[in-house]
Amino acid sequence: MAKSTRSNLSILIVTIFFLVITSRLFYLQVIKGEQYQEISRKNFIREAIIPSPRGLILDRNGKQIAYSRPVVNLYVKNSNELKFNEIKNNLSNYLELDPSLKLKNEKSYAGIQRRLLKKDLSIDEIYLIEDLFKDVSNIELIVDYIRVYPYGESASHLTGHLTSNDKKDFMYGNLFSNRKGANGLEKFFDKTLTGNVGSKFLYVDSKGREIIGQEVEDGESKDIKKGNNIKTTIDIELQKIIYDQFVSFNGAVIVSDLKSGEILALVSKPGFDPNLFSQPISSKNWNKLKTDKSKPFLNRAFLVSSPPGSIIKIITAVAGLEEEVVSPSTEYYCPGYTKVGNRNFRCWLRGGHGMQDVKKALITSCDVYFYKVGLGLGIKKYSSWLKKFGIGNSHDYLPFKQKSGVVPDKNFIDKYLNGKFYSGDMVNVAIGQGYLTLNVVQANKIISIIANDGEFVPYKLFDSTDQSKSKKLKIKPKNLKVIKDGLLGVVNDSNGTGFHARDDLLLAGKTGTAQVISKDSANYGYGEYKNHGWFTSYYPFDDPKIAITVFAEHGDSGGRAGGPIIKKIVSYYKKNYGEKLDELN
Repeated sequence: MAKSTRSNLSILIVTIFFLVITSRLFYLQVIKGEQYQEISRKNFIREAIIPSPRGLILDRNGKQIAYSRPVVNLYVKNSNELKFNEIKNNLSNYLELDPSLKLKNEKSYAGIQRRLLKKDLSIDEIYLIEDLFKDVSNIELIVDYIRVYPYGESASHLTGHLTSNDKKDFMYGNLFSNRKGANGLEKFFDKTLTGNVGSKFLYVDSKGREIIGQEVEDGESKDIKKGNNIKTTIDIELQKIIYDQFVSFNGAVIVSDLKSGEILALVSKPGFDPNLFSQPISSKNWNKLKTDKSKPFLNRAFLVSSPPGSIIKIITAVAGLEEEVVSPSTEYYCPGYTKVGNRNFRCWLRGGHGMQDVKKALITSCDVYFYKVGLGLGIKKYSSWLKKFGIGNSHDYLPFKQKSGVVPDKNFIDKYLNGKFYSGDMVNVAIGQGYLTLNVVQANKIISIIANDGEFVPYKLFDSTDQSKSKKLKIKPKNLKVIKDGLLGVVNDSNGTGFHARDDLLLAGKTGTAQVISKDSANYGYGEYKNHGWFTSYYPFDDPKIAITVFAEHGDSGGRAGGPIIKKIVSYYKKNYGEKLDELN
């Protein structure tokens, strides 16, 4: 009886165990079968990336400023050191390969990873590979995309350049098309310009090596999608002409449409060749750029904040008239200097200009006249007017790092000058020297406000719904007329300082010279101590359409250095946009 009971118990235990195993197998194979089959399948499948091109950067006329060119690169796969060297030696009989190429770390190229043998093959090289090596399963031709900047240095600060991306492709490593924007428009619009990569799936064995000749037919492959294009307001041909006009000096230029705010040209020289960064840059090229004393990476349109010299007399004149320190008919005598305290402050013209009113003083750029206006205003009122014209404020809606410049207001004086600001400081600031600094884009805003009767339309470099609204600075019409007539005379009057830009008598503007060192210094006017030149202008006088500002680094004189550049810009504008001018006249 006991024996029978034990026998039945054993049968029961075995039965229960069998049922548990059966249930578990049913759960794993039937209920969870598809899930685990997929996991097992994926352990032997690897995704291969198919490169996609970045979007285009276009100018206002649809010309390509940056595009992605398809290239064919040669890779070796599934190779140990012996096989790698064998393939390399065979290919070397037909292709020019880097002799230093070797499999540095066999483990790092194990499995499905590739080793780049040669990039950007010519069409003849492609045909040769496909003809002579079509049966060699260890080599592979892959289409990639390399960034091309056809206008090179002239647009380098505008477009920016690319840099390596931390997201390396597991199979091909650093693809050219996987590089990301480092600065400029390439960085600002990186997500927009970057395309969606495609993919295919490959079978691999238990050691992660690709099973040659087999692709996963039912894999969820993705098609490539090209990045989106960006259209700018830049006229790239004008941009290049301006860049080439800087022959013996460096600097920056902005040309903007007064009605829309569109930037037609934004030049900084020297530039750099952004094509060098479309693939990993060589140490030689990088060190050459990095140690270049001319600082080719410095965007002089935004990051050079310099004393404005005499172009600031536009604001000094407006402030003096609006604050009724002077009237249009107020005259001061210029003997070539004025005495402030115990010191004589010289006019730029030895012997002086004689009797001057506001209009004449703008035309001749008489320092003595504006010394007196500045003293009459005082720094509190004057700094307020500087800010009204945008000095000290950045244009943060533009995709570039910027220096906002310096306005010597009360905060600045208290912080940096121990609250002391003397009459000698005031006369210097009133003619654009001393503590006051600004950049090219800010200087261009000054002339834009005058040309547009007090209104400034924010700059526009690309289509954007976030463009700021225009603002209008209240300036009495009679005062604006005096200023405008003076600026017209700067270029076209026989005594004007801007005669180098004279053409059809319709350009108005103001020249400026910014001292780098005191005139009393023995080094004044030489080499790195040579003055900076400024020239800010608008065209045409009777119906203003564009504003132009030139900064010539160590250009000595704004008129001599900037005048010919502005004349060239106006000539181009009339030729290419002249029909619009004719329609309005």
